[in-house]
Formats: sequence, structure tokens, C-alpha cells
Amino acid sequence: MINSIILEGKIVPVKITVELIKKAMEKHGWSTKKFLVDGFPRNEDNQQGWVEVMGELADMKFVLFLDCTEEAMIARISARSAAAGDKARNDDNIEVLQKRFTVFKE
Repeated sequence: MINSIILEGKIVPVKITVELIKKAMEKHGWSTKKFLVDGFPRNEDNQQGWVEVMGELADMKFVLFLDCTEEAMIARISARSAAAGDKARNDDNIEVLQKRFTVFKE
């Protein structure tokens, strides 16, 4: 389900995303570590979903927003895909990226 949502360039529902992040943090010993979550939250809805799911379990200190052009993002993601070779993400292609940019702007 998640893969089909991503390939359509849509956003995975926030509760699913936060639950996945939570499970990954728990797997890596979250009670004794600090984490940098790349690409999340992307908006106020994501932040509210984080608070709803995580509650007092995790303290989000701040959000760092880096702004760059779509061209720079395409170059970065294309390089990531090329470096990954056979293990490249199936959503690292121009068609999906364009859909993701459109959804992000909405």
C-alpha cells in the first residue's frame, strides 16, 4: 500500500509515517539515543500527527527547513539513485519526483 502511494507521488498518511518512524526508533534503542528524522515533519499536519502518535514519548526540539530549487533536488536524488545501483528506490525517478513536487506545493 505504501509503495503504491509513493509511486503515485502522493503523501503516505501521517499516522502511518509516524508509526513507522516510531518502530524504527524503538528498534534502535530510542530510550537512550537522540534521532535526526530526515524529511519529517514537512508541514503542520505532520507535526500534529507526530504529537498525536508520540505524545510524551519523544520530544521534538526543533524542525530544520532547508529550501532549494527543484533542479537541485532532482540532481541530488538522481545522484542518490545512481549511487544505489540495483538497490535504488523505485520512486527516485523524474515522473514520481514531479508528482511529489506538485503535492508538496499544494
